[in-house]
Amino acid sequence: MGPGDELLAPAYHAGSDIEAMRRVGVTCRFYGAGELLAPDPAELDSLMSSSTRCLYLVHYNGFPQDAARWRGWCDERGLLFVEDAAQSWLTHVDGHPVGSLGDLAFFSIYKMVATPDGCAAVCAAPLPAVERSRRAGVGRLAHLHGAWLGQWLGWIGGIRRRFARPFDAEAYNALGDPEAPVAAATTRLVTRLPGDWVAPLRRSNYRRLLRDLGRHVSPPFDQVPDGASPWFFPVETDDKQGFLRHLAKGGVSGMDVWSVAHPSLPVEDFPEVRRRRSRTVALPVHHELSESDLDRIADAAGSWLR
Repeated sequence: MGPGDELLAPAYHAGSDIEAMRRVGVTCRFYGAGELLAPDPAELDSLMSSSTRCLYLVHYNGFPQDAARWRGWCDERGLLFVEDAAQSWLTHVDGHPVGSLGDLAFFSIYKMVATPDGCAAVCAAPLPAVERSRRAGVGRLAHLHGAWLGQWLGWIGGIRRRFARPFDAEAYNALGDPEAPVAAATTRLVTRLPGDWVAPLRRSNYRRLLRDLGRHVSPPFDQVPDGASPWFFPVETDDKQGFLRHLAKGGVSGMDVWSVAHPSLPVEDFPEVRRRRSRTVALPVHHELSESDLDRIADAAGSWLR
């Protein structure tokens, strides 16, 4: 794909993904996100033109979309199929890993396990090799361990409140060096950290929070598919920044999820997406959380949401 080609992309996106497409000259035609965040085939057909080459599908938050359906839809129309599984590494559907059906699928490993960085791609066509010297990644590992220790000792929330910076969309979409190889520490750790126990524990932690906070969670995240590997627990509030400050005082690190769309999106055309962006805050469901950690998260969030 390149200049002059069009791609069908979701209006609910991170922004950096759209920027990457824009930089190679691909035009994005945006489709909406209904209640279940799944594409509407009628809307997709209405957006297609003679230049349309590809459907871009996001598996949000470790929850799988119906990739088999969209693989067939693309095949019927002669389109490429890209699966964005950046939030969904370790997710399975009917025993098969998410990303198995796309012409291209990619994953952000560091979102699920504590590596310094790292993404993986699976492509139907050969990908060019990148021969560059690698960073060790030790500094990033030290930062991760320091954050863990700070949370354990209770002072990480104060540091986050003191040094928190407003979201900078321009910096976020700068992308850095797209050809930079992953850190040496990542390639060493990635074969050791994940296992069959990671996704089940994340699902268990997610269900534990659903028990106390489920009425503040919108579909499709109000129930957990068996093969999901949740990245975070999304709750909705009218005051995101106030909620995040409240969580930090309780020693809980929340995350402001996708508040700002890529500048190319006509946000007024997608009110449901705008609503999600303005209201969603992520709570931790990490597989190493203890029962007392989950109680603290539920108590801190619940006292605000009530």
